Amino acid sequence: KAFCIVRMEETGPTVDREEAAPHGGGVGEFRESSLALGAADTYEGETADAYAVAAQAAKLRRFATSAADDRAGSDGGSSDDGGVKPPDVASAASSLSSLGPEPTSDNPPLHDRPEPSYLLPPPASSLGVGAHAIAGINATDPRTSAAADINTDPAGVTSPAAAAWATADATGGGDEGFREVHAYPVEDTPDLPVAQVEEMKPWLRRREGKLAVLAVGLLLAALAVILGVFLTMDPSEPVPVVEEMTSDAPTVSPTLDPRPLLTVVRERGSVRCGVEDTVATGAVQFGKFAADHCRSVATAVLGDPNATQLVPVGKDRYQVLNDHGVDLLTGDAWTVEKAMREPTTGSAFIFGYPYYFAAVVYVGVPNYIRCAVSEKRYDDCGGLAICAVDSVELKDLMTSFFPKSFLQFDAFPVIEAALHNGTCNVLVSDVSQIYGSELQADLNNGTYVMSDFRLSLNRISMVTRTGNAGDQEWFDVVDGARYAMWRATQIGLGLDPAACQKTLEDPRRGSGPISFLDPVNCVGNYAEIFGRSLSTKILGTPKAYTQAIDAPNLGSLRCRDCENVLLSSPTLREIVDRGSLRCGIYMDQERNYTKMSLPVLMAETYCTAVAATIFQGDPGAVNITHFTEIDASVFPDDFDVVAGVSGTISLDGPPNLSYDPEEPSPWWRATVYFLEDKYYLDGVEYNGIGKDLVLATKSDDEDDSLARLVLMVYIATVHAQRIGIGRSTSHEMPLFHLLGDGLSFMLKDVVAFAGNYDEVLTESLRASDGQIEKGWNGVVQNFALTTRAPMLRCSLYGNCPPEVLGREVGPGIYMWDSSEIPDESELMVLENLGGWLSGNADDPFV
Repeated sequence: KAFCIVRMEETGPTVDREEAAPHGGGVGEFRESSLALGAADTYEGETADAYAVAAQAAKLRRFATSAADDRAGSDGGSSDDGGVKPPDVASAASSLSSLGPEPTSDNPPLHDRPEPSYLLPPPASSLGVGAHAIAGINATDPRTSAAADINTDPAGVTSPAAAAWATADATGGGDEGFREVHAYPVEDTPDLPVAQVEEMKPWLRRREGKLAVLAVGLLLAALAVILGVFLTMDPSEPVPVVEEMTSDAPTVSPTLDPRPLLTVVRERGSVRCGVEDTVATGAVQFGKFAADHCRSVATAVLGDPNATQLVPVGKDRYQVLNDHGVDLLTGDAWTVEKAMREPTTGSAFIFGYPYYFAAVVYVGVPNYIRCAVSEKRYDDCGGLAICAVDSVELKDLMTSFFPKSFLQFDAFPVIEAALHNGTCNVLVSDVSQIYGSELQADLNNGTYVMSDFRLSLNRISMVTRTGNAGDQEWFDVVDGARYAMWRATQIGLGLDPAACQKTLEDPRRGSGPISFLDPVNCVGNYAEIFGRSLSTKILGTPKAYTQAIDAPNLGSLRCRDCENVLLSSPTLREIVDRGSLRCGIYMDQERNYTKMSLPVLMAETYCTAVAATIFQGDPGAVNITHFTEIDASVFPDDFDVVAGVSGTISLDGPPNLSYDPEEPSPWWRATVYFLEDKYYLDGVEYNGIGKDLVLATKSDDEDDSLARLVLMVYIATVHAQRIGIGRSTSHEMPLFHLLGDGLSFMLKDVVAFAGNYDEVLTESLRASDGQIEKGWNGVVQNFALTTRAPMLRCSLYGNCPPEVLGREVGPGIYMWDSSEIPDESELMVLENLGGWLSGNADDPFV
């Protein structure tokens, strides 16, 4: 058999067919097939065989498409004048040569050859094996005498095409409107792909058709059987009933105890605390410090500091807590992400106020510490190698400073060894793990140095569950024990073995009301447990305020499947349906607060910002009520949010140091927004952090969405302050998806309306009566100077030792060592510190 490939070239001006090219096909392919099929219209005098040859050429062309063919088609694009350029000869030859052997150096790829100035048929030598020029059809130009033989048939009769060319040349018509045909026979060779023609059978005679018929038949048979069963059933017969049998045997997977956790713990007789595996992390001293917080909770709940079970936890800590394997975590870095949707469990958790602020620092070789601080990694810093503790917070932080090729992440003991053996020259960790490790001695003897500035701050908090019955009550107890130890340090209460022994001998211990004096008597105040485990160093600025307003770091704020709380929360749904937020502001008459007082004006701003968040930017959707009397035993039903109340236990006397489980608090402390600059004891005023004024909601274990939304409004202002964003640049705040897509822009909206924390404070202070000053209400910054050893910050308590017993380490900054204070002065530190700063040390108050 032989095939004849016919190529018909349009040599005159053509219509632009590129726009008509079928989708997915090359312009050249469409053009060539249309030219071939158009031969029937142009050469009406040709025989039917010519039509068949033209159609076969188009089919064969599509069958033998190759990469070079695609290129040839794309090369035939639009010309500058809007017409379609005729395909070049090299492209046509390339497509034919794809049917033969691969090009060689003697026969290079034809699509690389330069395009001739005229449309020439490919020479016989370039067609490859299986193709050669037919005699008389290898002329270069049919209009020249050298091509005369192409225009005559064997009988010597002039063809219609030749006559047309002659007419055109004689009249000066040129090439317009004429096409030329090139035909090449193709020899039957093994390399030539030939399409096999098969008979197309009807669908039912094919295999797939027979299988489909069989499947339909089986389905109809099954339906017939089912219908037969139902139709033959006697409706008068009773339907058998399967009875559920109960068993006294325990289930394979026991269910969680639904009772309040405080009840469960007291019945069990021990508190199970998840503690960091201090052997694995290297934080031995800090582990002791955290364990003392567990002992204080056990003392408050059970009256026994030893009624604890310390459960080592690692990266699975939140799963263990979520599965009720422990009752609380003694310490982890508080972030918004973990509180709203912890990544390993997808659950929310409750974080208490931080009991330790762990600076994240660089430790290592001095030259490379300078490189790391300046974020320089080239020239003399090209050898920088950083090892960091493997945590979500540090990975997010360090990968924002350096490429991953400069970083390694692992457990603290591993990176500590890597620093010693030279694998790394800089180590990154928070100081809670560095203190007490071998690195502490290296820092002391000068082998390594620590960066002067901290990179960030990990706020270490105790963590409890949320969403279960009594979880918020349990959190009140846990955080109450922490606050009692802090407040006891301020007013001079401390370890009392005799009082502790009475508690241990009391037959009623572990039942009834909870006393927060018991943890202080049996475990000690905050300064005492700090000195036992971490350091005896004390640092303070006795005559100046320091920043004390704080909020957690953010973490990741992304969430693909978080519910829109504006729709899913019954509390928020009720507010939205009502059309306004009801906010009550309490004005404490003991402090002579009025509508023009600084804390009251700040509360108004935050209430309005919460309303603007819920109602998508409408600050007018809030009703604010001021009141001066309050019953702490009930949450006022007239309000959704109450501001201006104190969120801490009053320690003015023993009667207020108790908590009765029979009367759980109806209040949920959403966030602290203002700290009073004085505290009071027995009617006497002392310098030091006083009451913390909070934004509170009604306690609800099943729906805390409003409390979390209020917290995020406050965090937005604090975070903006930390990173230098104000009202004018609020668009730079991140998107927030953890409360659903309905509130994804809330951080931007809050700052756009209220500004950052300093703007809220400054504008309220400017509008106030001037009776209350800024005081402690400055935002704690993540990036700041740090110390090379743990130090107790006495300024916050207002009970720094006398300056003469310490040494000045900076302008107005003093440092003491409690182990070096004489015994009589040490007694004063425990009993009379509060009076030193205010100048009334001769007036004992304990």
